[in-house]
Amino acid sequence: MFKGVYNGKQCHLADIAAVLNRAWSAGVDRIIVTGGSLEESKEALAIAETDARLFCTVGVHPTRCNEFDESGNPEKHFQALLSLAKEGVEKGKVVAIGECGLDYDRTHFCPPDIQKKYFERQFELADILKLPMFLHMRAAAGDFCDILEQNKHRHE
Repeated sequence: MFKGVYNGKQCHLADIAAVLNRAWSAGVDRIIVTGGSLEESKEALAIAETDARLFCTVGVHPTRCNEFDESGNPEKHFQALLSLAKEGVEKGKVVAIGECGLDYDRTHFCPPDIQKKYFERQFELADILKLPMFLHMRAAAGDFCDILEQNKHRHE
């Protein structure tokens, strides 16, 4: 999304600098850049490091949770997210885990069982780093609420 690409198509020129300039001019004083995959989280941290007013999240969007298994080593992938998040916390840039959750409207990207599995794993990241979570839920209220209930002890 940062480069104007949406659903594999170039929809507009890469204009992050112009978007940020408009935001600053409009009086926005802080922005959180969202990570939706391991690679996007790396990009989000790199962008956040360019300006003291920028912060970011690290996490995997529900429609992208296949990336854990597709990596060939889901635990190594999880550890890479954890390492990136720790690095960003140390730099004062990572402020939440996410965007994570469940999206049952777009299961053609990732099936519900995989989404649920890795939504729960991302609670571990938030727990380890004592960060809030940036959550996403679409057409999955029952499972979403069940997973929140099962993990609420992590933030008490």
